[in-house]
Amino acid sequence: MTDIQDAREKAKEIRQRFRSRMDGVVSQNMRDRGVVYHINWGISLKHLRELSEEFTPDYHVALELWKDNVRESKIMALMLMPVDEFAPDIAEIWIDTIPTQEIAEMAAMLLFQHLPYAPQMAFCLISHADAIKQILGYNILSRLFSQDNIPDARGLAEVTDQIRVSLSDENLSVRHAANNCLMKLSSCDKLSDSPYWHSLCEGLE
Repeated sequence: MTDIQDAREKAKEIRQRFRSRMDGVVSQNMRDRGVVYHINWGISLKHLRELSEEFTPDYHVALELWKDNVRESKIMALMLMPVDEFAPDIAEIWIDTIPTQEIAEMAAMLLFQHLPYAPQMAFCLISHADAIKQILGYNILSRLFSQDNIPDARGLAEVTDQIRVSLSDENLSVRHAANNCLMKLSSCDKLSDSPYWHSLCEGLE
């Protein structure tokens, strides 16, 4: 059996496992809040993590699952994609097909923050016109900043300028993501005594 055939079989098995863990109440609550997928089994992140641990991370399985317009398949794909095999060109395809804010936030948490090119990608995303891409970018940066992974002076100026723009965005979720990013950056110990950083923040906090 080829890698592709094997991946399809494993992806099929994972989809079947979703059925046994379906939570109709959670699924309905998400629909009521306007979170719409073609299929949503309502499975919690905790249970998806437990299921993912039963499978070895696999590039081809992740690709198969990402093709589905199914909430759980998208999240499982993020969990099973090996970081060292997730090339920028594939990442761009995935970014273009992120369907919801929830998946954007999951993508930042489960996969994108760990990529070696995460900072450069995030800086491009926060300046994009698309709200989902901005939210993804800000979530990636927030997670990097939480680890005291901060940019140089030029990068600080760039991200601060973009946050300033995003805090006036008509999209509430973009504003929230930008504000959270600012809070994460402001809490970095490396910047606590930086006059330069405080001068950049004038009028933002």
